[in-house]
Amino acid sequence: MSRRGLLGAGVLAGVLAASGVPLQARTRGGALRLGLAGSLPGRDWTRAPAVLAQGAVYETLTEIGPTGDLRGELAEAWEAAPGARVWHIALRPEARFHDGRPLGAEDVLASLARHRDGVLSGVEEIAPQGPLALRITLAEGDPDFPLRLADPRLVIGPEGRLDGTGSGLYRLAATSPDRLRPDRLRLDRVAAHPRDGRAGWFDAIEARSLPDPAQRLDALLAGEVDVVDPLPPDLLRVAQEAGLLATAVQGNRQLHARLPPDADPALAAVLPRALDRAALAEAWGGTPAADHPLGPLHPALAALPPPAFDPGAAAALAGHAPLLSAWGGRPTEDATFRLALAGPWGPLRDDPDLRAHLAAARATEGEARAAHYAAAQALCAARAPVAVVAHIPAVTLHSPALAHDAVSPLAPLDGGRIAKRWWFA
Repeated sequence: MSRRGLLGAGVLAGVLAASGVPLQARTRGGALRLGLAGSLPGRDWTRAPAVLAQGAVYETLTEIGPTGDLRGELAEAWEAAPGARVWHIALRPEARFHDGRPLGAEDVLASLARHRDGVLSGVEEIAPQGPLALRITLAEGDPDFPLRLADPRLVIGPEGRLDGTGSGLYRLAATSPDRLRPDRLRLDRVAAHPRDGRAGWFDAIEARSLPDPAQRLDALLAGEVDVVDPLPPDLLRVAQEAGLLATAVQGNRQLHARLPPDADPALAAVLPRALDRAALAEAWGGTPAADHPLGPLHPALAALPPPAFDPGAAAALAGHAPLLSAWGGRPTEDATFRLALAGPWGPLRDDPDLRAHLAAARATEGEARAAHYAAAQALCAARAPVAVVAHIPAVTLHSPALAHDAVSPLAPLDGGRIAKRWWFA
């Protein structure tokens, strides 16, 4: 996934139509059964797993393809005024919500407005320009803005509502014996969709909530599900030995380590040197990392060495085993830093030096931009509130019955779009 592949469309500020001619012959049919770690949505889809929301029921304005190409999803075209501060978005006239209503500019405006204090905090104004067009004005120029519109949180609902009625390839099943069960959900393929023949190869999606990794492995081994959310390395090895397939793609995912809540805060300074990152990275199929948010797909990734392992520091943490968790970045450096400062690196959000380097990086290109991002990474690594153990691949564990073309490295389950892109062989 090169910078040209990811950012070229945004910088060119041209018209990009969705593509997707099948690379292999495929036939629509069957129900894709998912075993998911999180809870399933009821009437509120604001926190629904991406594989069900962005990847099935809803759509975003743009989509990053599995090879890093930027495509239109609900946006038919986009263009920036000089300086990339003002963006004009044209919507697809054929787009319809599941209740039959046509997509309109006001639906997009209301949906994006939900995030003006979060992922779209840099947006000054969103204004309709007729029924199928919008003008979005940013506080400062951002040639990567169309990529940010592919964020899975920026799904579009009618009048901004996220109650399970979207414009995606799959809709809530009208009747299902599991409809009222909080741990099960069924989605049916939309009978006629603008993407027919190019995406959405399953007749239905059946999702189960299986929070325990061992539950997910057992369900997959028993043939009760076809694909599951990521498993820890020990269970992943068991699954592969049993003949299941693990499709792994190196992206910007990270393995984070934190102290347990009951640990002495004074031990925080010891944690970075108490981790045998080489061993942990090998167990997770990744590479050791320094303590900052950027990943291997970011062109501005700095060659900062990971903190050296100190057995004495590890001994000081005896009885306080670090908690490990996966964290996914974003396609661009700026979007990843925004996400990091809203989450794991939150304590550094108001650091004046860090803010200055990030602002300067947004306003420059080439070596100057890389230098500012390098300085930002060094600041995060020196003051990090979280230890980044390793860069780890996005792993999708699945039945051999499933087939696919290229797989997105941005997140597991093909960037959350497995329901749209995969099929039964």
